[in-house]
Parts: sequence; C-alpha cells; structure tokens
Amino acid sequence: MFRAHRAVRTSVAAVAIAAALFTATSCSEAQKAIDCIELGTQLANDISNLQGVINDPQAASRSLDNLSNTLNKATDDIDSQDVKDAVGEMITKVDSMQQQIRDGEVPAADSISLLRSSAETIAKACTS
Repeated sequence: MFRAHRAVRTSVAAVAIAAALFTATSCSEAQKAIDCIELGTQLANDISNLQGVINDPQAASRSLDNLSNTLNKATDDIDSQDVKDAVGEMITKVDSMQQQIRDGEVPAADSISLLRSSAETIAKACTS
C-alpha cells in the first residue's frame, strides 16, 4: 500500500514538473526534462521491485535485467554527458549485483541503498 502511494505521488510530481518545464522552456528542452523525469520514475519503480525480491535469486535476476534495460535505454535517449556518466556508474553497480547472483550469493544488504543513491545522482545530473 505504501509503495502504491509513493508511486502515485512520484508520478503526479513528475507530471507537474514536466508541465512546468514545458511552459518555461523550448520544446526540445522540455522533452529532455520529461525524458529525465520518466527515467527517474522508472528507476524508482525498478529499484522498489528489486527490493521486494532481493532474496529470491531468479526474481532478483529478472528485476536486475529490467533495471539494466531501463538504464541501457536511457543512454540512447539522453544527450547529457553528466547523465550518461551517472547511468554508467549505476550500470556498473547493477552488473556487480547480477554477478553476485550468478555466483550464488545474495547481494549485500546495502546494495539497494547504493542503487537508490545512484538514481539520486542521475536525477541531480538531469536537473543540472
């Protein structure tokens, strides 16, 4: 229930920010801002899903694959080098977690926190 409310709040905030940016900037800048907001929302959802299945190796692997796909698509859609660098760092963390699962290990307890921190770095890069 809490996650659902957070997802709704995140989506509403994203739409409000996008609308404000759209009216304050050119169309291409607004589209870039919308792309970043969508990326942030998708990353938050992917990380939340991963947190729920982190102790199930198969489900965690699928969740990490989804997160990896989100990140790889982002590198194609976003022009900012700062954002691409932040995404690259997050991809490295996701790859590390995937390797841990392949090795039969449960990712470290702070792995989710590290992913959230990376997502925040991406969000900051998007807004700069």
